[in-house]
Amino acid sequence: MNIEQEYEIKALTDSIGPFIRIRSLNKAKHFAIYRTFTKRFPNGQEVNADIKEDIKDILVKSIKAKGITEGFILKFDEDDNYSDFLEEKIDPENIRHINGKSEKSFTSTGDKLNAHWPIFHKLNETGFGSIIRATLTLHQVCSSRCQFCSTINRNKKDSTTFEETKEFIEKLYFEQAEYNKKNFPSYNKKYKELTGSDIRLRGLILSGGGQPNLWPDFEKLVNWLSTLDLDIGLITNGFPKNIDDKIYDKFKWIRLSITPEDASPHYVNQKFNLQRIPTNIINNKKTFFGLSYVYGPWTNDDVLKRLSSSIKDWKLDYIRMLTDCNLTRSQQLKSHSVLAEKLFNLSLIDKFGNNKGKIFHQLKFHGTQEEAEKLWSDGKCFLQTYNLFWDTTGHETNGKSFCYPCDSVTVLAEENTRQQSKRGFDGNIWGTVTNDKVELLYKEKWKKFFDPRDHCSACLFMKNNKAVKNLTNLKVHELNNIKIDTDLEHINFP
Repeated sequence: MNIEQEYEIKALTDSIGPFIRIRSLNKAKHFAIYRTFTKRFPNGQEVNADIKEDIKDILVKSIKAKGITEGFILKFDEDDNYSDFLEEKIDPENIRHINGKSEKSFTSTGDKLNAHWPIFHKLNETGFGSIIRATLTLHQVCSSRCQFCSTINRNKKDSTTFEETKEFIEKLYFEQAEYNKKNFPSYNKKYKELTGSDIRLRGLILSGGGQPNLWPDFEKLVNWLSTLDLDIGLITNGFPKNIDDKIYDKFKWIRLSITPEDASPHYVNQKFNLQRIPTNIINNKKTFFGLSYVYGPWTNDDVLKRLSSSIKDWKLDYIRMLTDCNLTRSQQLKSHSVLAEKLFNLSLIDKFGNNKGKIFHQLKFHGTQEEAEKLWSDGKCFLQTYNLFWDTTGHETNGKSFCYPCDSVTVLAEENTRQQSKRGFDGNIWGTVTNDKVELLYKEKWKKFFDPRDHCSACLFMKNNKAVKNLTNLKVHELNNIKIDTDLEHINFP
C-alpha cells in the first residue's frame, strides 16, 4: 500500500505546539492529530515524548516509510540522539503474562468455546455452521478522533435502519432456531441440554465503526432486543446526554473505550476520569462495567495511575489493557513487553504477569504465515462458522453491506510484506455474505469466501481458530470429556 495514496500526512504547528495531522483521503475525510511519539532505546526502554519542531519532519518521513503506527516509533541511542540500531525480536514466552480468568472472561481467547461444543460436533458431521455470536456496527459516526482508530477509512453516511437491523437479528435468532429444530434435531437437542437454548444467536454486541449510542434508533433497538432471551453487550467511547441513561440497564455488559485524552470531546479538561458516567451504570450490580485501554505514545504513568483509581470511583469489574493492533507482530510484542514492565513497576501485575487487582493485560498479537499455512490447510476461516461482524461500509451506495468473520481484518499488518493495516472494511477482500442474505451462513455448508492464508496470515484470532479446529476434530467418544470452565463470565460471547 502506498500510504500517500490513502492519507494526507502533514507536520503542523498551532498554539499548543507542533503536531502531525493524518487525514483519510476518502470522501469522509476522517482525521487524527498526533502530539506524541515513542523514543525507543537500545536497552528496550521506551519513553513517550512530545513532538518538537526538530523531530516533526523526521516523523513524517518515518510514517511514509513505516506506516501511521510504527512510523511514530523512533530509535535513539544512549545519549538521546536520533539513531538506528538492530533490534532483537521479542519471544512472547518471555513477556510477563498469565492468561487468567479476567482475560478469558472479558475477551475472546477461545476458552469459552468448549461451552458450545455441540455446534462444532454438528459442523464436523454435517458441514453446517451455527451463528451464536454477532457484532454490529449500526453506523459510522463517532465523536472521537483516536490515533489508533481501526476504521478511519470509513464513510460517515454508511448507516443501517432499525427495520434492516431487526430483520437481520430475527434471522439469526428466530429463523435459525427453527431451522436447527427442523433440520438438525439431534444436535439442537444436545445443545439445549447443555445450554438451555436452541441453536441460535446467543450473544450480540453493539460496537463501532461509529459510536453505537449516537445512532438515531439506538434506544428503540435496545428496548426491542431486551424482549429477547439474548445477552447484549455495548462497546462505546462515552455516554451522550441525550440518551436516557436507564437504557444501559438492559445490557449484560458495557465496555467503555478510554481514548487518548486529546482525542475525545467527552473528557472535561482532557481528563478521561472527569467524563460523565451515568450513575445507574456505576451502581448496577447486574451489568458488568469495564474499561478498555490501548497503550501507545499517548500513555504516561499518570494515566495508568488514574486508570487504577477509576476502579474504585466507577465500581469497575475490570480494565483491559492491550497494545495497538495496527503494529506488525514484532513491534506489537515489543510494545507488549514494555506495557507489562510498566504494569509490574506500578505493582498492578506480579512478576509472572498475574493481575493483582482488576487490571489485566491482554496479550494479543498477530499470527505468522507459517501458522496460517498450518492452521488453514483447507483455506477456510473457522471463525465464520460461529461468529460474524456486520459492518455498514458500502451501505450508502449499495443499500446493503457485508458481514465478516471477525472485527480485526482492518488491522492486519503483515510482517513479511510490510503491508500496513487497511483501517477500513473491504467486502471484496474479507466479506462473507451481505446482511440481506445472512441466513446463508447457517443454511449452506461451510465454504470458502476467501483464503485466509492469502488475506489473514497476520490473524489476531489464531487461538480461536485453533480451538474450533480442535473441537471439530474430536471423536464421538471424546465429547463427554470436554472440560467447560464454569467460572468464566460472558459465556455467550465466545
